[in-house]
Amino acid sequence: MPPRTISRDLKARVPVLFFERGYPVSLICSTLGVKKTFVYNTLDLHTRLGTTVNPVPKRAGRPRLLNSVDIKFIEALIGQCHTIYLDEIQEKLLLQRDVSVSITTLLRALRRLELTRKCVSVRALERNDLLRSAYMNRIADLVPDPNMFMFIDEAAKNDRTTGRSRGWSLRGQRCVQRRV
Repeated sequence: MPPRTISRDLKARVPVLFFERGYPVSLICSTLGVKKTFVYNTLDLHTRLGTTVNPVPKRAGRPRLLNSVDIKFIEALIGQCHTIYLDEIQEKLLLQRDVSVSITTLLRALRRLELTRKCVSVRALERNDLLRSAYMNRIADLVPDPNMFMFIDEAAKNDRTTGRSRGWSLRGQRCVQRRV
């Protein structure tokens, strides 16, 4: 079973009960509903450091391969081009930051950043909403019944789109390709 987090106020009660009230460790354990090792560790921290919370806790596990500067670099790459591939990110990290990581490490870093792979919606470069609405108004003046015509909407058709149909964006947001 994983260790549970115990609140700071409960940790602060242990030295008070032990030193000021004179409770034995077994009574503190039953009163607060904690383990004996927790009480001894808290009392040890209190006598050594004067606090019940470790001011410099160590991170468990292996240190990360990508530091915060590398993560910012990856975020900037994806901000410039949403449709970038993982191997392209890997190559740019190696060339510009001199960091060699695997594709799996990159994917895990992107997941920690809440980035997901989604279908790209590209706004057509030829699309002009003002001209489109003026055309619809002109046709509405000419034809009394709107059921007389059939319109084929090609406003989102774009012959200059890229071949990449998937891109990265934050979880819960659309992936829109921005182009000038």
